[in-house]
Amino acid sequence: MIDVTKIKEDLQILESMFPEVQIFPAVELITERTRSIRGRLHFDMFTSSEDLAVYFNEESIMLTKLPGNTLRFNIDIIEYPSFKNCMELKLQSNYLPQDKINLYFRTLHKEFDDMTDVLSEKYEPDTPLMMLLFNHLMYDSIDMIFPNHKIICTSDTDFLLYTGILHEIKQDTYNKSNYDCCICIETKKGKDMTELPCGKDHRLCSSCIVSYYSKLIKDGHITSVRCPECEYRELYLNDYTDYKTMVKDIFTPAIPFQFFRGILPDDLCERYENLFHSQSAVKLSKHSPYSCVTCRKCDTWCVKVDLDEPMMRCHKCESTFCFDCLHSWHGYNNKCGSKATLPSDVLEDYIDVRDTDSDRKKKLISAYGLKILEKETSNYLAEKMLDIAISAEGSDLQRCPKCRVVVQRSEGCNRMRCGICSTVFCYLCGNSLFSDDSYEHFKEKYSPCYGRLFEGMPGTED
Repeated sequence: MIDVTKIKEDLQILESMFPEVQIFPAVELITERTRSIRGRLHFDMFTSSEDLAVYFNEESIMLTKLPGNTLRFNIDIIEYPSFKNCMELKLQSNYLPQDKINLYFRTLHKEFDDMTDVLSEKYEPDTPLMMLLFNHLMYDSIDMIFPNHKIICTSDTDFLLYTGILHEIKQDTYNKSNYDCCICIETKKGKDMTELPCGKDHRLCSSCIVSYYSKLIKDGHITSVRCPECEYRELYLNDYTDYKTMVKDIFTPAIPFQFFRGILPDDLCERYENLFHSQSAVKLSKHSPYSCVTCRKCDTWCVKVDLDEPMMRCHKCESTFCFDCLHSWHGYNNKCGSKATLPSDVLEDYIDVRDTDSDRKKKLISAYGLKILEKETSNYLAEKMLDIAISAEGSDLQRCPKCRVVVQRSEGCNRMRCGICSTVFCYLCGNSLFSDDSYEHFKEKYSPCYGRLFEGMPGTED
């Protein structure tokens, strides 16, 4: 006689312990007329005594479970609870070959056949067959299938399958763990948190990460778009001895642009990228004045790859132009005006170290470029030599106070007019003569050149 009450009690216990199990027909609909019960259970196989080691060549990982398995079962009520006669099982798993599954089912028969056979001395009428079966599947199956707790993969594809499991396990653990958000100071589950790309295991809750960074980007505080828990370290460009390394560091954001894709609106992502690029370029240009310039077509900052390279290419509109004259690129043989006007203290510093291999020399080159420094230093030294020649006793040389061209008096008085810029100046002291009466400089008694209009003029020696 079929004990329907016993079957229903066993299945109710099963549903209470494993809420994910699906039973057809529903337990409350099972009657004396019911002949079979079908069911399905999605479950994970857990390791018991030790983790499962997976090897491929020199690589290895450790797993605590094999998730995503499905057991389909069919129970013949007439034969219940005889495991050998009443139970039809089918196990689906992405990780177990069929021969391993067949071997495991044979193990199950050894485990449960006598225990559920009414003619056996080991028969126990109150045995909760389904509960024991499910427990065995979840907590003992790995020990049975992999007695050495090892899996040797023969292909990269197989190993990737198991590394995917490891990622899934870690993600599941993360989603269920508690974390504190340093912005709202609330404790939330990992599934409601977003890990920051600082590599320091710092997280913000999903709502704070949107509100916090949206505000910073809208207000233009781009240097603050970083992990709020990490120590802020400002880039000191004076410490760099290599230009390319400096450019790489200054244009690498603390939080990568792609991190915010899918988190913040597209317009804020674009604003973040544009502001970061422009603010970084401004900082670089203040330190290295010949490193970057705005494109005259689209106003985008263009940065030199090589400080000594005058040809610029805009990454946005793709126009090519000359850094020095800002016109369309004219080739290397067509010379144009140069922007290089380095401060004298920089040139003096470079003169002191130009024949050394010091860090100071490398820092100067990283800031201004080797060719510019060499060219400007040569011009500076030539100018200094001219200044020495001009100030030498008996010199007949003088500079125009406006364009600084060197002039030599061959005739006439000490009131001079520059042949280049037409500036009127005093040949004796070099000062500009701005008055309507340019001779007043020689007439006023307070002037250092009073009464010296014709002094030194050729032909007046006597």
